[in-house]
Amino acid sequence: MTSSVFSSLFNLLDSSSINEIASRLNEPGQAVSRGLESTIAALISSLAERSSDHTSMSQIFSLVNEAPSDVNVSNIARAATGSGEVSAADSSLIDSGKKILTLAFGRNQSSILDAIGRSAGLRRSSVTSLVSMVAPLLMTALGRLVRSDRLTQEQLGSVLVNQSTGIQDLLPAGMQHHIEREAPQVTTADQSTSPLAIKTIPEPRPSLPAWLWIVPALLLIPLLLWLFTGDHLRQFSQANQGTERTRPAAAGLGDLVVQKLPGNVDLKVPQRGVETQLIGFIQDPNKSVDEVTWFDFDRITFDSDSAQLRAESREQLNNIAAILIAYPDVRMKIGGYTDNTGDPQSNLKLSQDRADGVVAELINLGIEPDRLQAEGYGNQHPVADNSTETGRTQNRRISMRVTQK
Repeated sequence: MTSSVFSSLFNLLDSSSINEIASRLNEPGQAVSRGLESTIAALISSLAERSSDHTSMSQIFSLVNEAPSDVNVSNIARAATGSGEVSAADSSLIDSGKKILTLAFGRNQSSILDAIGRSAGLRRSSVTSLVSMVAPLLMTALGRLVRSDRLTQEQLGSVLVNQSTGIQDLLPAGMQHHIEREAPQVTTADQSTSPLAIKTIPEPRPSLPAWLWIVPALLLIPLLLWLFTGDHLRQFSQANQGTERTRPAAAGLGDLVVQKLPGNVDLKVPQRGVETQLIGFIQDPNKSVDEVTWFDFDRITFDSDSAQLRAESREQLNNIAAILIAYPDVRMKIGGYTDNTGDPQSNLKLSQDRADGVVAELINLGIEPDRLQAEGYGNQHPVADNSTETGRTQNRRISMRVTQK
């Protein structure tokens, strides 16, 4: 995921938070995770659609500028799911979030919520709770960004457009047919009788040259810690800087298909992705467990020279966890590998740390620790030529082997 605002929002909700929300909504954790992704993507994209409409953007700008700098995510989640007392401040923020939703989705709000529900496999009431939670969180993130960088209304619009370009593949099916190309009909700021009447604050300073803000989403620095911990970085840089992919990008994995798992679980995965391969191996009675059949993760990324998993790895790890939950007898070994550049001992440690990190995340997702093993192999067992960059990229990988099924 290349969008920094998207990543920062989604990473506020770790696996335990998502499981807690899922429990309150009585929905599967996988479905809630997909629903959150689709909701955040839909809201950012819809707000970006309003960037050229001055009236809508003035109200959006005022709402986000007046949002608090800090917010208790757990409190907002409880308030949105109707499972806890709501403070006056949280209630006010939730109400402002509803206004943002109206401005973003307009008269198509019902259709968009239905699209999110179909895509994630969630009930309509659950989707309503998720969007009620995401909207105020997004307002808080954007509000801090506006105030700290002194963005003008136009600059905020440019940021939204740039952010939306990197998350189109996360929109629910049919979303492109629901986003309005014209702004919703809302009253202007001076018509105080409207429930959406917001006083437009003056722009704090003249707009910077347009070329400074017309940048691709890849040039926006990740805001995960920046937005919600106050660790402010004041320069834009490449969002993928310092990212090391363990395999080539996910292109070529085919269309999404539905894999049916025990427990009446439908898992939507790429047709040629590793999840499909793993499910096929587990389900095929003619395929026996051995020590040579490994499956390479194809959508896992780490920070460069680090065992820190990046946000875009969440989707595939969630899928693998769902498969393991559906097949409780399956046990697996996770292997970490590097290319042959650098110190061999450092590479061995890095590969072990990365394998351990994947196992730890699967445990966080509900897999029993005794079902998983981790081992780092460093630059052993290359699958490609280390003399080329393409080969080295292929050799930097995380793999899994079924040890019992």
